Amino acid sequence: MSPESKLRLALIFLVLIVSTGTVGYSLIEHWPLFDSLYMTIITLATVGYAEVRPMTEAGRAFTMFLIVFGAFNIGFIAAALAQLVLEGQLMALLGKRKMEKKVQRLKNHIILCGYGRVGKQVAQEFSRLKVPFVILEKDSSNIPDPRADDLMFIQGNAADDEVLEQAGIKRARAVVSTLPDDADNVYLALTARQINPELVIIARAESDLAKRKLHRAGADRVISPHELGGMQMAMATLRPNVVDFMRLATFDPSHQGLSIEEIPIRSGSPLKGKSLIETAIKTKYDTIVVGLRKNSGEVVFNPPGETIMEAGDILVALGEAAKLERLGADLG
Repeated sequence: MSPESKLRLALIFLVLIVSTGTVGYSLIEHWPLFDSLYMTIITLATVGYAEVRPMTEAGRAFTMFLIVFGAFNIGFIAAALAQLVLEGQLMALLGKRKMEKKVQRLKNHIILCGYGRVGKQVAQEFSRLKVPFVILEKDSSNIPDPRADDLMFIQGNAADDEVLEQAGIKRARAVVSTLPDDADNVYLALTARQINPELVIIARAESDLAKRKLHRAGADRVISPHELGGMQMAMATLRPNVVDFMRLATFDPSHQGLSIEEIPIRSGSPLKGKSLIETAIKTKYDTIVVGLRKNSGEVVFNPPGETIMEAGDILVALGEAAKLERLGADLG
């Protein structure tokens, strides 16, 4: 049994003993409840005060019973507290409670399942972009120290309903599954989709078979790190300048000026029903529209100026991060 469980059990017993003592004195000696409670407390605390009122032999026998069990329980509490302090678990327990309160306040956040090599890269990018997220990790050795790393995490199996509920899955906007086992990713996708049908699910896959199963399980997008790594290595060999440009534009945290962003066209957007030329996005915000995803799902690369934007479309723009942020704010 963990020290935390021992301490919780000891406190439950303490409440039961105090309640038993109060009711016992009230029934045996016919005292008022407050006098019975007072007598119970001073007996358990062994402070040596005189009896509240004259006591019968039955009452004294009951007092001896309270002293024996009270002393045992207090000793058990002291041992559990000492173990918590000695093992450094008291601070961890307090940190865990603080972490749970922070997670409960999250809304429209992302749940990152798995904090291995891939998960750490995802968390690093989320942190850089200041995206609210919480990490679910089963292996305690992979969980960072919250005092040294400003991350929110929950230890537990990401496929468990209770753990996902604790992470606020019903309030979340997306789940990113980076678990190393394909079967775990499939089961997680099934569970997450059942709890929150509106959730966006991004999952990792190691094989083509796993990709198909993940899509059937409800994953919106399936990513293969090995395929992406191989494609990038091939591109770095054949078109190194293109790779350098894309790295600067998307993944290089040291290059804060350039960025690629997606801008949704909502029903009340001033861009709705206008062409790209009419919006003057390029001249007003000094950005380049490199793509347009239509509401129908069609993707248009380098859309022509006469392209009409409709509600539900998504612009993909390239430019300085500050100007893209202003563009998104004006259209929001």
